[in-house]
Amino acid sequence: MMLAKKISVLLAVGLAILALGACRGAIKKHPPIHPVLDMDFQDKVKAQLGLEFDGWRDGRGSRTPPAGTVARDSLNWETEAVFQDANGAYLDNPLPADESVVRRGQERFDIYCSVCHDRTGAGNGLVLQRAKLVSKAAFNYAVPHLAKEPRLVQSKDGYLFQVISNGQATMPSYAAQIPPRDRWAIVHYLRVLQSRAN
Repeated sequence: MMLAKKISVLLAVGLAILALGACRGAIKKHPPIHPVLDMDFQDKVKAQLGLEFDGWRDGRGSRTPPAGTVARDSLNWETEAVFQDANGAYLDNPLPADESVVRRGQERFDIYCSVCHDRTGAGNGLVLQRAKLVSKAAFNYAVPHLAKEPRLVQSKDGYLFQVISNGQATMPSYAAQIPPRDRWAIVHYLRVLQSRAN
């Protein structure tokens, strides 16, 4: 009985030593055994290295990007999202107020804005309705009526674009979700809502 106990302890210690010795972090003379490859070895073209491929006569692994390719984070979004002139005055909407632009603005408004402002701009969207159900004190900020609020009706288009871009009060910025052209289209749609309400 005692001998069996010693043998089991020695086996456990031996297995633990083997398990620790199999760790890949130690320096070894031979490459490790790979029972599961986990994409350690895969065909790929490494940058700046040559490649023998029948279709590429120049033998380069790096290819010239297609025309019109834009590197990530290389666009200057600040220049595309201009809403003030050099003197700080808010700009007029650069997009024409034609039917296709207004329809695009309505579509984007319904997706991004109506959850708080509702589809009429009255400020009673689903987010606010649910917040009031949870607790009257949970969300006590009154969302302005986009179609009737005098300061919004009288404001320049650039101001509305700036609020969509940078956010205001409890409204977050939508610059990352909505491209500048669509923000201007939303401003046109807001003007349609305002003209209907007034």
